[in-house]
Amino acid sequence: MKHSSQILPLSFLLMVSLIVGGCNGISIRTNADEYITYQAAASTVEIYQPSELYNHDNEPLGEVVTTYCANAPEAIEAGVPSINTLKKQLKVQTQKRGGNALIITDCGKMIYPACSIYLECNGLAYFLKS
Repeated sequence: MKHSSQILPLSFLLMVSLIVGGCNGISIRTNADEYITYQAAASTVEIYQPSELYNHDNEPLGEVVTTYCANAPEAIEAGVPSINTLKKQLKVQTQKRGGNALIITDCGKMIYPACSIYLECNGLAYFLKS
C-alpha cells in the first residue's frame, strides 16, 4: 500500500508538468490592437456641416470615399455595414491624411448595377488650424 500512496502524487505532478510544458510556446493572436488603433483614429476626427467649417482657419485635404458592395447571399447574411460604420471609415481616412475635420457630402444606399446591395459615403477631409 505504501507504493500506491506515492504513485498518486507522482502521477498528478507528471500530469501538471505535461499540461504546463505542453502550453509552452503558445502564442495568442488577436486583432485587438488594430481595432483599438482604428477606434482611436476615428475618435480624433469631428464631423462638421459646411457652414460650421467656414468659421475656422482650415486646410482642405481632399475627398474621402468608402463603399460596400455585396452580391453573394453569404455576404448579405454576414451583415451589411451600418451607415455609422461607413462614416467611421471616412473619419479614419481623414485622420490618415492628417486631418481632424470631415464634411460628409453624401452617404447611403445607392444603385450600382454590379451589386445587390451597394452603400457609398463621400466626404471632404480638412485640417482645422484653429
